[in-house]
Amino acid sequence: MNEFELRTLLVAIAAELGHTDEYLLADLRHTVIDDVPVSFIHDAQRDPNRLILHFDMGALPEDEPLLALLGLMHLNLLSGSKTTGVFALDPATARLMYAVHFFEPNRSPARAVAHALREHAQRAQAALGLMKAAMAEDAEPDVSIHELA
Repeated sequence: MNEFELRTLLVAIAAELGHTDEYLLADLRHTVIDDVPVSFIHDAQRDPNRLILHFDMGALPEDEPLLALLGLMHLNLLSGSKTTGVFALDPATARLMYAVHFFEPNRSPARAVAHALREHAQRAQAALGLMKAAMAEDAEPDVSIHELA
Protein backbone atom coordinates (compact mmCIF):
# COMPACT_ATOMS: atom_id res chain seq x y z
CA MET A 1 0.00 0.00 0.00
CA ASN A 2 1.58 3.26 -1.08
CA GLU A 3 0.91 6.71 0.38
CA PHE A 4 -1.90 7.48 -2.08
CA GLU A 5 -3.67 4.18 -1.32
CA LEU A 6 -3.28 4.76 2.42
CA ARG A 7 -4.71 8.29 2.21
CA THR A 8 -7.61 7.03 0.09
CA LEU A 9 -8.32 4.31 2.64
CA LEU A 10 -8.13 6.71 5.60
CA VAL A 11 -10.50 9.18 3.90
CA ALA A 12 -12.98 6.34 3.27
CA ILE A 13 -12.66 5.11 6.87
CA ALA A 14 -13.23 8.63 8.18
CA ALA A 15 -16.40 8.87 6.08
CA GLU A 16 -17.63 5.53 7.50
CA LEU A 17 -16.89 6.75 11.03
CA GLY A 18 -19.00 9.83 10.36
CA HIS A 19 -16.20 12.40 10.57
CA THR A 20 -17.17 15.81 9.23
CA ASP A 21 -13.69 16.46 7.82
CA GLU A 22 -12.87 13.22 6.05
CA TYR A 23 -9.35 14.36 5.13
CA LEU A 24 -8.28 15.14 8.69
CA LEU A 25 -7.64 11.48 9.52
CA ALA A 26 -5.48 11.11 6.41
CA ASP A 27 -3.54 14.25 7.33
CA LEU A 28 -3.07 13.73 11.08
CA ARG A 29 -3.08 9.92 11.31
CA HIS A 30 -5.03 9.95 14.56
CA THR A 31 -8.65 10.28 15.61
CA VAL A 32 -11.04 9.43 18.42
CA ILE A 33 -13.34 6.43 18.08
CA ASP A 34 -16.01 5.94 20.75
CA ASP A 35 -14.04 8.16 23.17
CA VAL A 36 -10.78 6.25 22.58
CA PRO A 37 -7.87 8.10 20.92
CA VAL A 38 -6.43 6.04 18.07
CA SER A 39 -3.15 6.53 16.19
CA PHE A 40 -2.58 5.06 12.73
CA ILE A 41 1.02 4.06 11.94
CA HIS A 42 2.16 2.98 8.49
CA ASP A 43 5.68 2.34 7.23
CA ALA A 44 5.53 2.19 3.44
CA GLN A 45 9.22 1.27 3.18
CA ARG A 46 9.55 -1.57 5.70
CA ASP A 47 6.04 -3.03 5.76
CA PRO A 48 3.73 -1.47 3.17
CA ASN A 49 0.91 -3.97 3.71
CA ARG A 50 0.47 -3.39 7.44
CA LEU A 51 -1.35 -0.67 9.33
CA ILE A 52 -0.56 -0.50 13.04
CA LEU A 53 -3.15 0.99 15.36
CA HIS A 54 -2.55 2.24 18.89
CA PHE A 55 -5.68 2.62 21.01
CA ASP A 56 -4.81 4.90 23.93
CA MET A 57 -6.19 3.51 27.19
CA GLY A 58 -4.92 6.34 29.38
CA ALA A 59 -1.99 7.15 31.61
CA LEU A 60 -0.18 4.56 33.70
CA PRO A 61 -1.65 5.01 37.18
CA GLU A 62 0.98 6.69 39.33
CA ASP A 63 -0.39 5.25 42.56
CA GLU A 64 -0.25 1.59 41.48
CA PRO A 65 1.94 1.24 38.36
CA LEU A 66 2.98 -2.35 39.17
CA LEU A 67 -0.63 -3.49 39.49
CA ALA A 68 -1.47 -1.81 36.19
CA LEU A 69 1.40 -3.52 34.39
CA LEU A 70 0.50 -6.88 35.92
CA GLY A 71 -3.06 -6.23 34.79
CA LEU A 72 -1.88 -5.65 31.22
CA MET A 73 0.08 -8.90 31.27
CA HIS A 74 -2.95 -10.74 32.61
CA LEU A 75 -5.15 -9.24 29.88
CA ASN A 76 -2.69 -10.42 27.23
CA LEU A 77 -2.92 -13.97 28.57
CA LEU A 78 -6.71 -13.93 28.70
CA SER A 79 -7.34 -12.25 25.38
CA GLY A 80 -5.34 -14.43 23.04
CA SER A 81 -3.35 -11.32 22.24
CA LYS A 82 -1.38 -12.84 19.40
CA THR A 83 -4.46 -12.78 17.19
CA THR A 84 -6.52 -9.91 18.59
CA GLY A 85 -4.06 -7.26 19.70
CA VAL A 86 -1.55 -6.62 22.46
CA PHE A 87 -1.94 -4.59 25.63
CA ALA A 88 1.24 -2.65 26.33
CA LEU A 89 2.88 0.36 27.89
CA ASP A 90 4.27 3.09 25.65
CA PRO A 91 7.48 3.83 27.56
CA ALA A 92 7.99 7.23 25.93
CA THR A 93 4.65 8.58 27.18
CA ALA A 94 3.82 6.21 30.09
CA ARG A 95 0.45 5.53 28.49
CA LEU A 96 -1.38 2.21 28.39
CA MET A 97 -1.97 1.05 24.82
CA TYR A 98 -3.87 -1.58 22.94
CA ALA A 99 -1.91 -2.26 19.75
CA VAL A 100 -3.51 -3.94 16.75
CA HIS A 101 -1.96 -4.84 13.40
CA PHE A 102 -4.14 -4.84 10.29
CA PHE A 103 -2.57 -6.71 7.40
CA GLU A 104 -3.57 -5.59 3.91
CA PRO A 105 -6.30 -3.24 5.18
CA ASN A 106 -6.78 -1.84 1.68
CA ARG A 107 -8.25 -5.20 0.61
CA SER A 108 -11.20 -4.75 2.96
CA PRO A 109 -14.10 -2.37 2.41
CA ALA A 110 -13.80 0.82 4.46
CA ARG A 111 -17.08 -0.05 6.19
CA ALA A 112 -15.60 -3.32 7.48
CA VAL A 113 -12.42 -1.60 8.65
CA ALA A 114 -14.45 1.10 10.44
CA HIS A 115 -16.54 -1.61 12.12
CA ALA A 116 -13.37 -3.41 13.24
CA LEU A 117 -11.96 -0.14 14.59
CA ARG A 118 -15.08 0.38 16.68
CA GLU A 119 -14.85 -3.18 18.02
CA HIS A 120 -11.21 -2.66 18.98
CA ALA A 121 -12.02 0.66 20.67
CA GLN A 122 -14.73 -1.10 22.68
CA ARG A 123 -12.28 -3.88 23.56
CA ALA A 124 -9.77 -1.29 24.80
CA GLN A 125 -12.44 0.37 26.96
CA ALA A 126 -13.62 -2.97 28.37
CA ALA A 127 -10.05 -4.05 29.12
CA LEU A 128 -9.36 -0.80 30.94
CA GLY A 129 -12.52 -1.30 32.99
CA LEU A 130 -11.47 -4.85 33.91
CA MET A 131 -8.01 -3.70 34.83
CA LYS A 132 -9.29 -0.87 37.04
CA ALA A 133 -11.71 -3.23 38.77
CA ALA A 134 -8.94 -5.74 39.43
CA MET A 135 -6.69 -2.98 40.77
CA ALA A 136 -9.42 -1.79 43.11
CA GLU A 137 -9.86 -5.36 44.42
CA ASP A 138 -6.16 -6.02 44.86
CA ALA A 139 -4.57 -2.79 46.01
CA GLU A 140 -1.80 -4.72 47.76
CA PRO A 141 0.41 -6.68 45.32
CA ASP A 142 1.70 -10.07 46.42
CA VAL A 143 5.14 -9.33 44.95
CA SER A 144 7.23 -6.22 45.35
CA ILE A 145 8.65 -4.55 42.27
CA HIS A 146 12.17 -5.43 43.47
CA GLU A 147 11.39 -9.15 43.45
CA LEU A 148 10.50 -8.98 39.74
CA ALA A 149 13.93 -7.69 38.70
